Amino acid sequence: METIVSVFPEAPTKTEAHISSIVWFRNNLRLLDNPPLREAAERGPLLPVFVGEHPGKQPPEGARQWWQARSLKRLDHSLSRRGAPLLFLRGDPATLLPDLATRLKADKILAMEAIDPDGRRTQSRLQGALSGKPVELHLFPAGYLISPADLPAERRSPWKVFTPFWQRAQSHLPPPLPLPAPDRLDGIPFPRTETPDDWGWEPENPDWATEMRGFWDPGEEGAWRRLHAFLEKRLENYRVRRDFLEEDTSSLLSPHLANGEISIRSVWWAIKESTAPDKDREKFLSELGWREFSAHLMWHHPDLASERLHKERPEIRWREDPFSLLAWQKGRTGIPLVDAGMRQLRRLGFLPNRVRMVAASFLVKNLLIDWRKGREWFADNLVDHDPANNAASWQWISGYGADAAPWFRIFNPVLQGEKFDPEGRYVKTYLPELHGLSPRYIHCPWTAPAALLDSAGIGEQSPYRNPIVDLGLSRKRALQAWGSGTLPQESLS
Repeated sequence: METIVSVFPEAPTKTEAHISSIVWFRNNLRLLDNPPLREAAERGPLLPVFVGEHPGKQPPEGARQWWQARSLKRLDHSLSRRGAPLLFLRGDPATLLPDLATRLKADKILAMEAIDPDGRRTQSRLQGALSGKPVELHLFPAGYLISPADLPAERRSPWKVFTPFWQRAQSHLPPPLPLPAPDRLDGIPFPRTETPDDWGWEPENPDWATEMRGFWDPGEEGAWRRLHAFLEKRLENYRVRRDFLEEDTSSLLSPHLANGEISIRSVWWAIKESTAPDKDREKFLSELGWREFSAHLMWHHPDLASERLHKERPEIRWREDPFSLLAWQKGRTGIPLVDAGMRQLRRLGFLPNRVRMVAASFLVKNLLIDWRKGREWFADNLVDHDPANNAASWQWISGYGADAAPWFRIFNPVLQGEKFDPEGRYVKTYLPELHGLSPRYIHCPWTAPAALLDSAGIGEQSPYRNPIVDLGLSRKRALQAWGSGTLPQESLS
């Protein structure tokens, strides 16, 4: 669909003269603790706006867009109940918003600051487009406990190791208390030409979001329900149980945080004020610290998604292997824990942290496929995709990032499965073809007697008899590659 700049519907002239603020919603799809919305409500008449940028401008984020479309509908409902429906536009914010502000005689555009390079470039272009106009762009600090730009002011360079970063960050805490949601908004009537239903963000053929609809509850109310459930059922023993896969021990808050349906300040205060043991609360807060650290890295290294952070380490020549990449993407490598995770990703748009690390390590270390290809696949399939978290995590697993695992650390998916999914319940949830295997063989089916595999229905052509790569040999190959910076001559198939 074309940019809407020249086809804005006519709004009543009498209201155009009285608007004070345009609230540009970005990754802050909520009413509670929303600084731009709160200030606009206090200033007077306002117009909430969300701009869906043109398809193809950014890397595809199918699962995230599916989530966002549903979240936006619920945000629109909440805003409408308070008197200010959300205006949906599609195109370039740097063109649309100045034109809209001029038409409505608004003197401020209020928004949350972005920390990713695309968002920052859009902000810069918008600021340039407003130059010479009687409209101010007021950007509030991004949705973090500490502004990513603040900490390096205390030292000569940004942090590249998590522990000292988090120790220093905690000296800036606690964060301010969350702002209350406005009870009423003085909105203006403005006709809408489209909604997210018109943007193609809901999959049709194939409809890959069937299970997501039943599992997730996008929106601000869903975020608070998820937080309360975590506080009541999962925070206690979180420190010990967080990596185990036989039951759901994740907070499941990450997609709500990624879309700004709940603020990090709200989560921080809820955790600090809970009755859970101190060790569990501190462990969870340290996980939030990694989110802060990733934002810090992307702010100071805008090319984090594409260029290795530690450039002094020679980068290996990655293997071009479309067959193995596709097998990894579809969960058909023959390595049960990896495949279960990749199928969960396609079905729910989510992976527990432990499985994310194992699956990523397998792609980068055992298959020697470029970490950027994994980053792109996760970006398209994660409902909680966050550009900073995703890039920093893939850099970490590759050995080129901040606080990175040593290059010689390679996760063994068999040992990881035996430790964190000892009965194989997680694997069997996503790999029904392995239901007939006992815990002894569930994480390494290729070691089982042929007769047992036959009786379990695992045929001769199954990848679980012959995985796409030998774990031991591929580990040796990875160690050689990272040690020398080049791929060894022999090929593993």
